[in-house]
Amino acid sequence: MVSLAARGQESLGDVARKSRSAKRPQATVHLEGQAIVLPSTEPAVSEQEQAKRENELGPDSKAAADGKTAKSAAEQAQQKADDWKKKIDGQKQEIVTLQRELDVVQREQRLRAAAYYADAGTQLRDSGRFAEESRKEQEEIDAKKQALDAANQKLADIQEQARKAGAPAASSD
Repeated sequence: MVSLAARGQESLGDVARKSRSAKRPQATVHLEGQAIVLPSTEPAVSEQEQAKRENELGPDSKAAADGKTAKSAAEQAQQKADDWKKKIDGQKQEIVTLQRELDVVQREQRLRAAAYYADAGTQLRDSGRFAEESRKEQEEIDAKKQALDAANQKLADIQEQARKAGAPAASSD
């Protein structure tokens, strides 16, 4: 009861500072007969030192710290927006590359087919080889289409994640 009366005279902040600054025993872990002392998780600057510093700097220091926090929050928001933009731009670049690869493979397939059908002798000699190569090319085209679809889906997912994270809407290129 006496301790409650004594605490009633102290502010809640003083009580909290005292309880934080009270020396805590170090944590020890025992592994296979060996005791390992874990490093202390005490803050680098005690609460009392922090209070002294704030008193020395005066009331303007808190306002300056709040302005710094607001500025850093704006910088953090800008950094997040930039990070999302980089992710989205990287994914768009990957899509462009996949689309270009798909276009090249399809163009080569059309050119080979045109050359094959233009020469009747080649049709008679190499019909089995042409069919096998056509099948392989079609498998390659299908694989590239699947990769392109997956990349487009990934882009949509990234854009949705960015929207949910509050990043500004990216312009459609």
